[in-house]
Order: sequence, then structure tokens, then C-alpha cells
Amino acid sequence: MVANLFEQHPLRGMDRAEVVSLLGPPTPTDKWGGTEMIYVLGPDGGLFAIDHEWLLIELDDHVRVSSYRVVSD
Repeated sequence: MVANLFEQHPLRGMDRAEVVSLLGPPTPTDKWGGTEMIYVLGPDGGLFAIDHEWLLIELDDHVRVSSYRVVSD
């Protein structure tokens, strides 16, 4: 699902409002300190799925997406 999102909606270059319009408001969390926008994607898909996957989005000085990555906790 995430790969499909990135194919159909390249996030790089979008401004904060466009990301929120596409994905909704970021997940409120203090996890991943210093990251601009954070979204919990759900269980990581492993056999026992005790971890979650997260979408971390960094913004540049113009409040546009400069980078993003999916991580597990």
C-alpha cells in the first residue's frame, strides 16, 4: 500500500498542507523526536507483528517535503 502511495503521489516537493490534505493530520507522538511529520502506518507485516511501521517526513526551509522514509520501531 505504501509503495503504491509513493508511486501515485510523490511526496518530495509537496508542501505541508498538501501532505495533510493527502494523508490527514500527522500522528500525535513524541516518538522520533525532531521529525517534522510522523504517521503510524500499522503493524509491520511480520509474522508476529509486534512492531509498527511509521512514515517519517522531513520538511525544508520552505515547508516542502525534502525527504521521507518508512521505519519500524
